[in-house]
Amino acid sequence: MDVNNAFLHGAIFEDVYMSQPSGFIHPYFPNHICKLHKALYGLKQAPRAWYQELKSFIVASGFFNAKSDSSFFIYKQDHVIAYFLVYVDDLLLMRNDVTFLAKFKAALATKFSLIDLGTPSHFLGVELLPTANGMFLSQQQYIRDILQKVT
Repeated sequence: MDVNNAFLHGAIFEDVYMSQPSGFIHPYFPNHICKLHKALYGLKQAPRAWYQELKSFIVASGFFNAKSDSSFFIYKQDHVIAYFLVYVDDLLLMRNDVTFLAKFKAALATKFSLIDLGTPSHFLGVELLPTANGMFLSQQQYIRDILQKVT
């Protein structure tokens, strides 16, 4: 999945001010400034604010953060196991229960504007190949690209 305008979802908790954007300068108060209540692209705090907003939602949904990677979340309840991987505004969700997946994606879509890209064939340069026993991860294209550069 891909999150639309991810950095605009993050709340900021310190006072941040900016000049009025060109084209939106108030005619009677041209020297006034704006106090931000939400993060904007280009703001240093925006990536962390987005991550905190997403993490809060994921944890409230029953996932826990993996100790090995802060962008990896795990859900284990009853017979349901799900894995949630975040890379900036790209999200990868794997599960063993289709019903759980549908409910969680619907809840996620109510909180954030998402584009569901369907079953992935690649993620972060790794090819994902479904097999009878699960998933085979391959970096064959990456290896070919390296070999092509050196030959």
